[in-house]
Amino acid sequence: MLKQMRAGAKSPVVKFVLFGLLLLAMTGLALIGGNSVFNSIGGSDVVAKIGGIKIHSADFERMVRDELSRKNMSESDAIRAGIPRIILKQELNRQAFNLAAVDADILPGEVLAARQIKGIIAPYVKKGMQPQDALDRLEQAYNMSEPQLVASLKSDIATQMLQSVVMSGAYPPKQLVDDAMKYSDEYRSGEYFMLTAKDVPPVKPPSEADLKSYYETVQSDYTLPEYRALTVITLSRKAVAATIKIPDARLEQHYKDNLDAYRLPQTRIIAQAIAPDEATAMKVYQAAQKDNNLRAAVKQAGGKVSYLKAEPFQRKQIAQELRLAAFAGTQGTITAPIKTPLGWHILYIKKIIPGVVQPFSAVKSEIESNLAQDKIDDAMYKESNKIEDAIGGGASLQDIAKQFNLPVTVLKKVSASGVLAGEKTPDAKVPDIAKIVSAGFSLEKGDTSQMIEAPDGSYQVVGVDDVFPASQPPFSDVRASVLARWTKDQELEALNDKAKSIIARLQKGESFTKIAAELKQQVMQTGEIQRSEPSKQAKLSDDMLNGLFSLSAVGETTTVTAQNALAILRLTGRQIKIPKDTIKADEEGFASALQQQISGDLLEQYRQYLWGKYKAHINEKLFDSLYAQNGDNSDSD
Repeated sequence: MLKQMRAGAKSPVVKFVLFGLLLLAMTGLALIGGNSVFNSIGGSDVVAKIGGIKIHSADFERMVRDELSRKNMSESDAIRAGIPRIILKQELNRQAFNLAAVDADILPGEVLAARQIKGIIAPYVKKGMQPQDALDRLEQAYNMSEPQLVASLKSDIATQMLQSVVMSGAYPPKQLVDDAMKYSDEYRSGEYFMLTAKDVPPVKPPSEADLKSYYETVQSDYTLPEYRALTVITLSRKAVAATIKIPDARLEQHYKDNLDAYRLPQTRIIAQAIAPDEATAMKVYQAAQKDNNLRAAVKQAGGKVSYLKAEPFQRKQIAQELRLAAFAGTQGTITAPIKTPLGWHILYIKKIIPGVVQPFSAVKSEIESNLAQDKIDDAMYKESNKIEDAIGGGASLQDIAKQFNLPVTVLKKVSASGVLAGEKTPDAKVPDIAKIVSAGFSLEKGDTSQMIEAPDGSYQVVGVDDVFPASQPPFSDVRASVLARWTKDQELEALNDKAKSIIARLQKGESFTKIAAELKQQVMQTGEIQRSEPSKQAKLSDDMLNGLFSLSAVGETTTVTAQNALAILRLTGRQIKIPKDTIKADEEGFASALQQQISGDLLEQYRQYLWGKYKAHINEKLFDSLYAQNGDNSDSD
């Protein structure tokens, strides 16, 4: 437990808990549309399922695109970071807890949902927006009606209640807290000297037979990966858009037919005062009338009355109760108090900006872009069908590229990680290379993929021209590298043998300093280092820090390997320093951290149980065809 706590945010359990709770607390993906998004009929395109709920590939890809759009992250970067799998597991976790909450008959009422909504819109209301307007914007943002929003929030509240019950038993014993504090506030000091290859006899060159025998034990490290020669053709929206021209007459006709859509409504700059009761509101109103200064009247009334600075409002943007007065008065008018659920409002109509119809010249490009989208979609659909027909007819990608005037990208020799032979990183010139290569490595030589949709709406097709199986390079090609590696191994082995004899002498009581002097090595002091101190601050490597804190008693010695050197490290001091003036705060902090860790462990165990109970399953083959798993080190469930 203490080791896990020391790891902190690196713990996968803590990551799961924090990420999961944040997802639930912010309503997250639940607001995208609830369970109904995943209940369409089908089977072959199901990327994952749990408890009868199916997550179809199209819905999941849309979910990933939306999330990456919010994070302003490219798909290739997301794939390398394993983001699609994280999103999928989050959704399965959410669905698992929702199902468990339903089974447990946890049914939050309308009051809790209303309170949750009030909390979500509170920041906007604080800035002066009316509650109803803030709620309208929330519904628009998630494309949900108010009943759908309430239902989604109820589901999340039920899940939070269930999680609270699961984690309620997390309690760290005082002895555990005390031990954790002592563990964290332990300080150690040590001394060390270094041994290098110069401190051991030169390594004799190996015979050719010995070197080849050594190579056989490490040859897997020299294996060349499988490479493939791929051809990629791209049908881009940009290229198709360039072929589409809408006549000016058509644009002007659309403008005339839809004038109301290009009409800028009247806008009024309105300041507000909000009083708790009618009597106070009347006093503010009367005071403001004297010099037509609402702000001064609010200031004179004291802290009971709030003042909202002047902001622009269109008719639909202001609360319904205020709408008539706000848009009936003339510029400079201060209205009589008006009652709303938030109190009594006095409005000051600071400025009126008349509504106007935007000229055709101002909206021409917008109209052209909007009208072109449908034509582009139609053209992309028709063109992609023609390309698929050509592929089905046996045409090569090169011939198809010529026929449809499509750009061709040839990857002469690329690995499954998207790295070209002789290079160290994926080819950045090829967009979505991870997805393209993933598709290419799922095919046989001579096969062609289906259409692959890119984030910008373009389509790509990849074909496998050749396959170069994983191979072992000839010994002659890697001999120099193998010899250097063998030499380092021999030097390190000699250093370890020398270190063993040194430690044996120290255990017999010989002086650490005397032995170092005999070897003509300088003894270095670490100084006092706290267990949680970063290696950079401690001016020691992570390996040296771990070695220092691995020793049990003062006087014990260990060895630490560092590249081509070896350190003889001795523990010289060990003590616990708990600051007296902050001991209570520290104790509370440790207790809280331990409680969170225990809570996380309980929640993670329950999550695993739910995945088993509701038979969670990820279609790995389909998932891999959608997203190449470069850099995805997630565990398989």
